[in-house]
Amino acid sequence: MSDTYTQNAADIDQPAELEGIQLNWGPSEFVQTPGGPRARRTAPATPEFWAVWKRNEEALQTAGIFHFRQSSDDWWVGWWNDICIDEKKSYTLSEVIDAVKHTLDGVSEHSAHNQLRYSSIDLYWLLHDMLRYVNQNVPGEYVLHPLKKDTYQVRYAAEDSAKRQSSRKLKEEVNRTANYLEELTGRRPSWGEKE
Repeated sequence: MSDTYTQNAADIDQPAELEGIQLNWGPSEFVQTPGGPRARRTAPATPEFWAVWKRNEEALQTAGIFHFRQSSDDWWVGWWNDICIDEKKSYTLSEVIDAVKHTLDGVSEHSAHNQLRYSSIDLYWLLHDMLRYVNQNVPGEYVLHPLKKDTYQVRYAAEDSAKRQSSRKLKEEVNRTANYLEELTGRRPSWGEKE
């Protein structure tokens, strides 16, 4: 799986092997092949594409890019944008995120007629739980930080910052317990810091 390139927000992600050239990709379509249905996008071939193809044919083919002829002089670019998971490879966080995006794109394309609705609370907890899963597998911590009512931002705290924050919270909890015991017994435990 390769990194992806995005020209701007309106364009779809495409393999980095296309070296940033802009192709006019159509929507994803499912094509019946001898191996079963596969997701494919197509775009008219451009001179820029042919230049990249000439320089980098093998890498493009590995990324699922191919070309085909619609008519005698009408060439198109195809992209098998399947999700490939190679069991012999380990993946960077960026590559994992690309695979998740790709998976969600596939779900989104087939959910236009789904009448199921989610509440704002459902959406919040879905995103929260997804970040909790991410945080179990990466150094540091990602959180949904409220900017104002109904508006959140994903913020990242480096591992050492997250450890300091966790240590501070633990110390506050220990001192709160020490204060409570001091109120009950009149003596402060030795492990509780004086405020």
